[in-house]
Amino acid sequence: MQRRTFLKVSAAGAAAVGGAALLGTWQANASVSALATAPTTPFRVGVRRYDWTRGSRPCTTYVYYPATGTPGGNPVTNAEAAAGVFPVYNFTHGYQSSPQNSLFIIRALAAAGFIVPAPHFQHNVSDVNNGNTSRDVSEIITRTLALNSSGPLAGRINTSIGVGVSGHSLGGMTTHGLLTSWPDSRIISANPQSCVDMGNPASSVKAKVLFVHGDRDDLTGYSSARQAYTEMPAPKAFLTFVGGSHTSFWSDNRFPATVVDWARWSMYGDTAARDRLPSDAAGSNTRWEFVPGSDVPAGQRYEAETSPAVCQGTIDSNHAGYSGSGFCNGTNALGAYSELTVNATAAGTATLGVRFANGGSGARPASLVVNGSTVATVSFESTGTWTAWSTKTLTAALNAGSNTVRLVPTTAAGLPNVDAIDVR
Repeated sequence: MQRRTFLKVSAAGAAAVGGAALLGTWQANASVSALATAPTTPFRVGVRRYDWTRGSRPCTTYVYYPATGTPGGNPVTNAEAAAGVFPVYNFTHGYQSSPQNSLFIIRALAAAGFIVPAPHFQHNVSDVNNGNTSRDVSEIITRTLALNSSGPLAGRINTSIGVGVSGHSLGGMTTHGLLTSWPDSRIISANPQSCVDMGNPASSVKAKVLFVHGDRDDLTGYSSARQAYTEMPAPKAFLTFVGGSHTSFWSDNRFPATVVDWARWSMYGDTAARDRLPSDAAGSNTRWEFVPGSDVPAGQRYEAETSPAVCQGTIDSNHAGYSGSGFCNGTNALGAYSELTVNATAAGTATLGVRFANGGSGARPASLVVNGSTVATVSFESTGTWTAWSTKTLTAALNAGSNTVRLVPTTAAGLPNVDAIDVR
């Protein structure tokens, strides 16, 4: 097994690290399906405190849950639980933070129909690196599932499908640790935020994993999270906040919207939520990447260098990492486009994954033109080097049969190198 150097944070540095981590506890596999339908309207949120321990280790936990009453407002202590059976999605904060400081994401998950245990840790960096905190979260998940047997949450917790885990910073490291070095096979969904790589993926965990990170994070390295993402098996996704810091995306509504729809898809089997993910994450300062698993319909890849594609530039193969036989290196000029012909079996909205590389220092904006009409604008951010390929996910309405999909640069810098478009 490849060895890892875990994050070493001084007490002063760690004080700036906020977070959230979630853990699952059910023996699951890729064929597990949700047993309930995802709620279509939000809930009021209730909260109950439980003073649990793991041996001598305190595991005080605030359990947030869908409650009766009018949606909105702050969580209501000891509110009556709403009717229904809800899956568990744990959340763990970061260094010197708290569940109450993380309500922007906890409340969104609970209101959407999840039981959200949120431990309040006095984080110790060594305990995160040696797995103690991950084991604490496993214990908290076990205790939360047991609440289904008696008490005010009896009969309200789905104990059959597995659990979700999420976390930010030290909580994100705790979350990734539960998928790798200290695995919990009950996890079927995970969301490490601003984490570092904590080890190789464990074969006993079969989870859909969404990473969220700012690429200018100076506390937990973006490159380490990218390494963790590269190693993780599909299905997986990565939401990058371009220019984002360690916590800047907390105030961005795209963050909770994407996390909640990821949880709805991975825990409830809500395919409409899955199909919303590209638009949830879309924006001028975000980059969305998604690698589907076997339960996601496969797309058709259209290569930018293969006829009947049109490249107003040259077909090159001098930068490694492309698919097919090359890529379109467009002329650096306003309007010099790359066009592909896409066939659709039926009319409807399609997800378009544009695979590109931009080794320049600045973004390269473009218009997406489908069948002669401009349907969207897109900014292709710098990928650092011309051999670093990324995917920009867009949506567009296609006609049944043949469609022309054209990317047209809106500045004299031209397009990035365009490798292919994946259409689903």
